[in-house]
Amino acid sequence: MLQFFSASTSIVNSKRAITECLENALEGQGSLDCDLIIIYTAMGHNFKDLISEAHKLSPKARIAGCTCAGVIGKNGPDESMTALAIMAIKGPKNEFVITNRKTSEGIDPFKIAAEMAQELKDRNPGINGLLFLPSIFEWLPFDQAMGGINSVFSHGVNVFG
Repeated sequence: MLQFFSASTSIVNSKRAITECLENALEGQGSLDCDLIIIYTAMGHNFKDLISEAHKLSPKARIAGCTCAGVIGKNGPDESMTALAIMAIKGPKNEFVITNRKTSEGIDPFKIAAEMAQELKDRNPGINGLLFLPSIFEWLPFDQAMGGINSVFSHGVNVFG
């Protein structure tokens, strides 16, 4: 069974910010090791520092994430340039899968989303939810991307993000 943990901060120093988030999220867990870290960050952070420090603190974790105009953490919304929130997940690796694509303007949202959905389904046929973090402009219109996902999963999978 998956366990979910979260934390947020607006510390300016990127390495310290990710450290604080992991320490707060995984407080009482005995270590900062987890299986997946999802990073949500505003544009004011050094992304390389966030990722390298997260790998250093939790070497087995897979890392995914996105940029945003703000985050919603335990203390409410934060729209500062150094807003950072994480979700840390622990659990059996067969209970979650991730995929990604490098995209650029002019992609076919239906085709790419269908390819990604099929890859996820092939790796874990029991999927019942998808966290979809698209880069906004390349994936417009989103209804076409959702159509691609639904072409693979029908209507049995909740999509959020």
